[in-house]
Amino acid sequence: MSASPPSESQTGKVAVRDVVKPSRWGTTFASLREPEYAWYFTGNIAFFMGMQMQIILRGYLAYDISGRAVVLALVSMSMALPMLVVAPFGGVVADRVNKRTLLMVTQSVAAAASLLVALLILADAIEIWHLVVVSLLTGVVFSFNMPARQALVPLLVPQHKLMNAISLQMGGMNLTRIIAPTSGSLLIAPLGIGWVYMLTTALFSMAVLSETRLPKHGMVSNTNREGVKKEMGAGFRYILEDPTLRLLMLVALLMPLFAFPVQQLFPVFARDVFGDGGDDQAALYLGWLAAASGVGGLLGAMFAANLDGIAAKGRIMLAGGIAMGTFLFLFSWAPHLIFALLFIAAMGIGQMTFMATNNAVIQAGLPTEIRGRVMSILMMSFGMMPLGVLPVSIASDVFGPRWALGGSAVVMLTVIAVLWTLSTRLRRLRVEQLQESQMSAARASQLVAEGKLTQEQADELTGERARREAIEARRAADRSEQASNET
Repeated sequence: MSASPPSESQTGKVAVRDVVKPSRWGTTFASLREPEYAWYFTGNIAFFMGMQMQIILRGYLAYDISGRAVVLALVSMSMALPMLVVAPFGGVVADRVNKRTLLMVTQSVAAAASLLVALLILADAIEIWHLVVVSLLTGVVFSFNMPARQALVPLLVPQHKLMNAISLQMGGMNLTRIIAPTSGSLLIAPLGIGWVYMLTTALFSMAVLSETRLPKHGMVSNTNREGVKKEMGAGFRYILEDPTLRLLMLVALLMPLFAFPVQQLFPVFARDVFGDGGDDQAALYLGWLAAASGVGGLLGAMFAANLDGIAAKGRIMLAGGIAMGTFLFLFSWAPHLIFALLFIAAMGIGQMTFMATNNAVIQAGLPTEIRGRVMSILMMSFGMMPLGVLPVSIASDVFGPRWALGGSAVVMLTVIAVLWTLSTRLRRLRVEQLQESQMSAARASQLVAEGKLTQEQADELTGERARREAIEARRAADRSEQASNET
């Protein structure tokens, strides 16, 4: 049963009592009940179908041309490194401009870049430097797209559905990791890699079309223009002044250093560890490995979608991190492909449980006007990935992929043990479910623009006022505790 539309009073306003609370129809997919989020979810699926397919195609193409694992790291670095520089600026832009427009523009650029690569392949003119340049452009696009994409989610659902919405978003991304790599790998032989790249162009275009249905109002978070440098600095200061947020950002930035290299080494495991070196078998095994990782991530996201009522978020993240490191180690020494598929799926469950919980806790504690900037700094974790990919790739060439990934897993488990042992704040981290609200911020903004709600009523219906008060109370308590510890 959907929410009844607000009725207008004689003054043209909407009384708070006139808005009917939506009924629940199940917790796992509750956010898809919101039409705005459902359209966002659809575009998200199309976009990440194209992105995940490209990751597999780009890695396969790079390794096919060069035959060296380190070249995979080079191409990966080309996409990731721009995020270290551009992502904070992308966060400023995401807060300043209409997020809907920003998503449509950046995804149109991604479609054009994909089309260019497809034409180069079909013309038999593709070279490694082409992949590097296009990967650089893709990294820049991601730096603007992802902060807006992340900051948009809390605007499209009532606040008590936030963790559910974030988990479903990540679940959808992992669903694409199941479908896209497998379908992309299987289509290489009958269609050729150039036409599969052309398919990614169509997927990016579909994402743009879907996002034309997103709401136009309430998409600009920061209306105070203080200069790009000053606004960028405000995002960093907000994190530095919040001890809990600092810790959450730290673990979010560290985990990809250990989790991402395994995906980049999938072509090596597919061809040289579990395969016999043949191209067709390598492409098939590559799709299976990527799909197994996606299945695990999807299951982890569905699991996390039902955890919003559990307050002990620190323990949830710890359990997810331990599972991630343990099964990564087991995957690296799996004696047969079937065991490798099971272990990499189990790793995906742990990884997604950790990531969804961490992301939801961060987003729930952020004011709307600074969310894009903080999430852009979190996006810098993608830029840090080469710091993990490059040494593991070099170690793979020198010592073999099993020793390289096994060593990475041991380091990951050590880091997790140290962080949770030394940090009482992480061990005791608790976040209660946000107060149940009657509508999303985007829906309320639309009604304000139509003159059917006052801003005060909108803040009441969305729970924004109470949420801000809770954020300030927590930050004040954190500062008081930190000052007490320092003295």
